[in-house]
Amino acid sequence: MSNNQQVTRGGIAQQSGLDIFSSIINYTGEFINWGDSFNYGAKLDSDTDYATVATDPQTDALVNSPATVSNQWYRYHSSGSPYVSISAPTSRGGFFEFHGRKVGSAISYSGMYQKLSGLTVGKEYEITIRTAISNDSGIIYVKTYSPSGDSFIENSSSSISFPVSSSSIGIQKSTFTAVTGNDIILLYFNATVETENNVKVYITDISIKEEQEYLVPIYAQDIFGNDHKVLRLNAGNTISED
Repeated sequence: MSNNQQVTRGGIAQQSGLDIFSSIINYTGEFINWGDSFNYGAKLDSDTDYATVATDPQTDALVNSPATVSNQWYRYHSSGSPYVSISAPTSRGGFFEFHGRKVGSAISYSGMYQKLSGLTVGKEYEITIRTAISNDSGIIYVKTYSPSGDSFIENSSSSISFPVSSSSIGIQKSTFTAVTGNDIILLYFNATVETENNVKVYITDISIKEEQEYLVPIYAQDIFGNDHKVLRLNAGNTISED
């Protein structure tokens, strides 16, 4: 006997593939160490610090002051011409503090980076950064890198603009796709306005979570208020029963 009915009178699917699903994206886990500045205290002040005047300060720091230990912070700063000399980031009072100055067209670089661990190649990760209120002007850049031969390549980039006030959005999010299991996250600050003195901007914590996708069936109510699955019509396909 041939049965061309895909769904019974009671609304039960008689073929596979008729269910309709909704995709739910969630970010879970934690893939950065010591992202909470309050917990880290003043330890950043004594972490490895590298001075640079290279054309690409970021790559220079990654190559010549490598993050040999995963899940630890490393720092770098511009130390002179063609840049403005400045201090590397520090931490105290529940803040990661980035320093900067702009003199004419010359800017400074104040940065920190960490080699991550446990990433899944090809998976997407979300970076969440909480800023603190700051009246000074500048930009914090958030980048990810992976090794390429004797150097590093930049895989993602986002930015956070300052000043930040109580009317600003204090939570900044961006995403990146892992190229290796040990990609590097790097943050640095450039001042954008000429001032007589050095300026400072602050973030309070950094978080990295992995994207997880879940599929859940879609339900609706009929005219009598009963819940039931929403099914699709599998046009052109039938099943046969003997």
